[in-house]
Amino acid sequence: MIEVEVKAHATNLDEIEEKVIEIGASRVGEEYQEDLYFNAPHRDFAQTDEALRIRKTKSENSEETYITYKGPKMDELSKTRKEIEVAVEDPSNVAEILQNLSFRAVAMVRKNRTIYTLDELIITLDQVHGVGDFVEIEKETAEGEDTKEALNEIFATYSKIGIENGFERSSYLELMGIH
Repeated sequence: MIEVEVKAHATNLDEIEEKVIEIGASRVGEEYQEDLYFNAPHRDFAQTDEALRIRKTKSENSEETYITYKGPKMDELSKTRKEIEVAVEDPSNVAEILQNLSFRAVAMVRKNRTIYTLDELIITLDQVHGVGDFVEIEKETAEGEDTKEALNEIFATYSKIGIENGFERSSYLELMGIH
């Protein structure tokens, strides 16, 4: 699966949320996420533009954990990349396995996220602790599929909610100064 994603800085999430609702997006819910990022013993993910994380997600009704690998960014405009994600039952054991294989935890990213859907798009409003507020719009595509159409749809949606600039390709880790 390829995750076509564009992130933008947000100055007023309340105003943006009103516009997201105005264009017909449906609210899915709110989550609190803790992402524990790891670096590999055999290559530096900051150099290869990859990521490996364990994400704990807590919502009003559930708590879930996933381990996710993200490949290098695939273009110069967005954060489009291959993503492989697997649900895990015991996150502490997953972290321990990785650490026993000489992977090392490098950072924890915490965020409050409000999630909307609009057709096949996922729109998230993120308050990232210690980093700032962001809007992310993403669409999943099949591997090998042209991503230009998805990018055009994402940028058109940003225009509809009044965001024309402030786009950010850096990860939250990079924005925290962790490379």
